[in-house]
Amino acid sequence: MMDRVLVVDDNTENAELLAESLTLMDYEVEIAGDGFEALRKIEAKKPDLVVLDVMMPKMDGFEVCHVLKTNPSTRSMPVILLTAKKDTPDKVKGLEIGADDYMTKPFNPKELAARIRMLIKRRVSEERHAVEEKMGALGLMAEGVAHEVRNPMVAIGGFARRIHSSSPEGDPRRGYAEHIISEVERLERMVNAIVSFKTLNLNPSEPFDLAETVKTALGDKAEELSGRKIEVSVSIGGGDATVTGDRANILIALGAVLENSIEAMEGGGLMAVDIKPQKESVKLVFADTGHGIAREDLPHLFNPFFTSKMSGAGLGLTIVHRIIAQHRGSVSIESEAGKGATVTIILPRHKACEI
Repeated sequence: MMDRVLVVDDNTENAELLAESLTLMDYEVEIAGDGFEALRKIEAKKPDLVVLDVMMPKMDGFEVCHVLKTNPSTRSMPVILLTAKKDTPDKVKGLEIGADDYMTKPFNPKELAARIRMLIKRRVSEERHAVEEKMGALGLMAEGVAHEVRNPMVAIGGFARRIHSSSPEGDPRRGYAEHIISEVERLERMVNAIVSFKTLNLNPSEPFDLAETVKTALGDKAEELSGRKIEVSVSIGGGDATVTGDRANILIALGAVLENSIEAMEGGGLMAVDIKPQKESVKLVFADTGHGIAREDLPHLFNPFFTSKMSGAGLGLTIVHRIIAQHRGSVSIESEAGKGATVTIILPRHKACEI
């Protein structure tokens, strides 16, 4: 997945030349001709970084940068300011309003590309650290939650079942008891998910074939896939797909990914699974034709307890993230509401493998 860069410059020729240069360096580039257009495209496209010219009509680069850095949803988006001015006050002003870097024209495109890579890498690292902190806090509270919730939950469920069994058909208490039992079962699933997360440890690593493991995960879900009338296609690229790690935990992660896709395709659909061995990694891509995910939900999908579903613990994707991170891999999700979702998992290849 290519990093997305938005180039903002009212000089069309300069913007196109920079965009062409960055495209050749494997960036996905959008262009905006003024500050207002830039803000619209940032809202719609969610770029990984913005290269922003300072001197523009309507709204200059300083104003755009200020808007981005005072908005919680775009505050962490890296911004590089470009200007023909070499005056120190302009540089200081840019950094004071939150710009992450500053370059004067003319500049070396390769140097700019290096700064872009550094800033995107830093942002990814900071976001990963924030998620890991949340997961650490979850681990500390999980044991207490399981203990404090499970005991009263067992009592509530037990008494509700007794009321249900002793109430005749048509008695309103029977319906109330059914509802209580259903909610207790939901709480039980949540507690079990928390306990699973708390006790999720990486077992001794060993080499295993990731392609075969994906097939096993699909086989485990065969009944659900068939029941939902979901057609599955599997594509395996050339090369060895051997990775090193805990195969059982990877199966848990793959199962959670598949479960999300299955739940998103209530009326049937298509799931395409692509396994691509690369030079130093194996890339897995799961693409479905489900109901998709709202744009505003995407940044929160790996957060503990976040869920857009009516029920569930909201820990499935958090567990996926933790397992893949334990294996020194990465997981990302791209989606639009109504247009399905694509989950990409990248795991390091077993060192003994050579393509």
